[in-house]
Amino acid sequence: MSLSRSARRRRQLAAVVAGLCVVAGSIGTAALADSGSSSGAGASVDANVLVQAGLSPVNARQAAANLDVAIVAAAQTIARSAATAIPSKAPLRTTAAATKAFTSQVDGALTDFVTASIPALHSTGAAGDTVVKGTAAALAQVVRTMPAAVGVTAEAEVAVAGGADSVSASSSVDATVDPALRRTISDSVHALQPLLPLTRATLRAVAAGVRQVVDASVVAVDRIVRATVDLAVAVVNVTASTARAARSVAETAVASMGGIVTAVDSTLDNLSKVNISAQVDASLTASAG
Repeated sequence: MSLSRSARRRRQLAAVVAGLCVVAGSIGTAALADSGSSSGAGASVDANVLVQAGLSPVNARQAAANLDVAIVAAAQTIARSAATAIPSKAPLRTTAAATKAFTSQVDGALTDFVTASIPALHSTGAAGDTVVKGTAAALAQVVRTMPAAVGVTAEAEVAVAGGADSVSASSSVDATVDPALRRTISDSVHALQPLLPLTRATLRAVAAGVRQVVDASVVAVDRIVRATVDLAVAVVNVTASTARAARSVAETAVASMGGIVTAVDSTLDNLSKVNISAQVDASLTASAG
């Protein structure tokens, strides 16, 4: 990543953090200064990955920059939902630091998702421009369906970290995250299917690439859900037991995700027809019980 691009990424994320702190409560000059250098600024899409997917170096750099902008916007959307759970009484510097750390974690998770999706879609035989479009489309589905679920998760984590019952919190989180993740997977596959070179001859290769994208999206959501625990622990006066209880809520949600992705992966590994999205939807419905 070039110096100018790194500086641009830092400015983007600093603006995100400042905005999120405003969501959580009033922010002063000291907190703004504290949030100005984000550790997530190092996360960015490597243009070389796009060159390997068939783009020219010039086009790859532009595409990487565009994806970076989309990731920063996505991190802002998701982190804004989580920030609403931060208690207004939390100290200003604590809120700024916790928000910065969470935003950086979301940014890193989404950057890794995008970076994994590019070679996955390239492996289907898609051209470079199509790979970029497909990656952006998959990212858009995560951003469209997950923010509300992240907000509910963060609220539950803050409550449990503060001493609330973890069992009822887990039920609330599962009831929100489960359908949101299923919708994300379904919408991603629907968005990708018309973009990819899908025929009976390419069915296995396309299905394998789509599976990698789905798996990467679940890993990203997994990381974001776990990050809500760090956010909660940072802004609430916790004990060792309430911190463990908060982490157990996230672990329960992550375990449920594993069941969803296992069912979808099995379907993509054993496709019988070209209509991938219909078969994935059937799998998601069946696994929901």
